[in-house]
Amino acid sequence: MIDKILYYIFLAFVFIVKLMPQNFRNFFFKTLADILYLFASKTKKIIKTNLELAFGKDGLDQKRINEISKYCFYNMALWVKSSIENSFLSKEVMKNRFEFENKDIIDDALAQNKKIILISAHFGNLEVLGYALNAFVTPMVQVARESNFKLIDKFITNSREKVGAKIVYKEGAMRKLAKELKQGKVLSLIIDQNINYVEGTAVKFFGHDAHQTSGAAFLARKFDAVVIPVAIFNKDIDKYRVKFYEPVEHIVTDDSKDDIKKMTQLQANAIEKIIKEDPKQWFWCHKRWKSTNAKIYKQ
Repeated sequence: MIDKILYYIFLAFVFIVKLMPQNFRNFFFKTLADILYLFASKTKKIIKTNLELAFGKDGLDQKRINEISKYCFYNMALWVKSSIENSFLSKEVMKNRFEFENKDIIDDALAQNKKIILISAHFGNLEVLGYALNAFVTPMVQVARESNFKLIDKFITNSREKVGAKIVYKEGAMRKLAKELKQGKVLSLIIDQNINYVEGTAVKFFGHDAHQTSGAAFLARKFDAVVIPVAIFNKDIDKYRVKFYEPVEHIVTDDSKDDIKKMTQLQANAIEKIIKEDPKQWFWCHKRWKSTNAKIYKQ
């Protein structure tokens, strides 16, 4: 019952957003982000903790920390805005929002019929990245987390799938992903979140111990797939640059466990490199080092 009530409230919000002129819609979500920033003291503390760990306590001054913190909230507002816009804006309108860099990397892999795994992070407008890749590069199989609000999940899933995506949920995802990759489908995996030590592989991330999913490395090794990092950079309002990177080194020896560990580290390095290109665009409000350094978030 609560799910239905929230769903109808959400639909009413979507309806209102659709009626907004584009300029006012942009202003509305920017203002919403600014308001949330003012009151989210706990989240700002997490952001500062992560930045000081990644760049050192003297690596960034307070002005830069505040700038990055504020941008995190703006980026989250963009995700919500794009989740709604993706459901009703035409492909012609959306196409004008993107420019692609190094697209030949994935075009060549597709032309050679290689098995492909795209890896990325919670960086830039992640929600619109999925749209850009599915609509204008290649349809993908994406992993999503189920929330407690099934009807809203369904709305977002339908929005993603209308431009070619196939959504699989995290529960039991590896078996489904293996099947899709074996059939030649392109996978898209977001690999930058904290994961517990049981499910994750130990890596160094910004010079500190962390755990990361090794799913992309495992699948790449098993099915001889090429792993291509990709990221979206927010530019001007409703303008984005989608950048592809050289494939992560593929390692195959007699020691599969060590191969997967090494490839997982190389993937972590690739994500770190992307973040360093424009640090403000990453999702710093996530407790990235919680599994290895939980105490820093309790101070």
